[in-house]
Amino acid sequence: MENRRLFAQDARVAMIGDSITHSGLAIAYIQEYYATHFPGRHVKLYNLGIGGDSAAHSLSRLDEMLSVEPTEAVVMFGVNDMGVPCYGAAPTEEELSRRAASRRRHLEGTVALVERLLEHGVSVTLCSSVGRDEHTPGNGGMMSYGATDALLGMYYDNLAALSGKLKNTVDYLTPMQGLQSDLVALGGPSLFAPDRTHPNDLGQAVMARILLSAQGLPVSLPTAAGLLAGWRERPLPSALAERRHAELRWRDLHWVYPHQGDRTQGMGLSERIAFWRRELETPGLSQYFVNMYKNYVEHAAHEPEYFAEYMAMTDAIYSSGLGEIEENVKETLRV
Repeated sequence: MENRRLFAQDARVAMIGDSITHSGLAIAYIQEYYATHFPGRHVKLYNLGIGGDSAAHSLSRLDEMLSVEPTEAVVMFGVNDMGVPCYGAAPTEEELSRRAASRRRHLEGTVALVERLLEHGVSVTLCSSVGRDEHTPGNGGMMSYGATDALLGMYYDNLAALSGKLKNTVDYLTPMQGLQSDLVALGGPSLFAPDRTHPNDLGQAVMARILLSAQGLPVSLPTAAGLLAGWRERPLPSALAERRHAELRWRDLHWVYPHQGDRTQGMGLSERIAFWRRELETPGLSQYFVNMYKNYVEHAAHEPEYFAEYMAMTDAIYSSGLGEIEENVKETLRV
């Protein structure tokens, strides 16, 4: 019987989300699995994650999502919706109220986005956030209290509201948090960067396995003991490593989107570049925004060619370089 949770024949999959999606390593591993195990399906994944984005904001870039002509979408938002600063050890009444409002906005944004994608004939897989690392001791300034439970609650809100409308669901949070807890107990490596929010490369490899497993594929998760002993995924084959590099060069131009609001609506390219060049002159601008705006100013005019390169490399996965990937299929992802 056909596994209906798999990405379909000739699927064009829009991977939609925030910075956790934007970083893209999990996407590259998932693409690798399909290219090696189901080459006849010609499944192609497209990274449409943007650092700083949220479910509430995402609908404003629906045209961009549809620009890759997706047949399917994988959607994951949460951490930018929830208002992490509201999750201190002793929340005030105002912070509790802001938590509830954020949860409502996330639900409304997620439902609206999924329904619009469905209207355009795009089937949707909905994912939970990976949660925040509330297990590792120390680094109290980055600690949150109850944020991970709240993210899981937001996911369940979405599932209840979208019951019967989704192709598949992926709970990243429960296995990621369980594994992180076990790793902390053993003194092993973390799945998260020091900011407690973003999975590191190891965490991204685990994420890929969680999604593939949720599709009913025979992909196992590493154990905490295995990770402690040094388990790692093999490096990506060159064809997919180069594709990921091209993907990130294109995606990094879009960092400005969640931060621009209505300020550049209706502007042409040259006007937008001039706008962000002026923004670089803002007194006290943090290095995070300096890097973001500089990248846009320097490279925005080249976006069409960057996008064309990314699309061409995506097509090439199934026409060139596949031999090198197939040679390592038994070892890659250890399936």
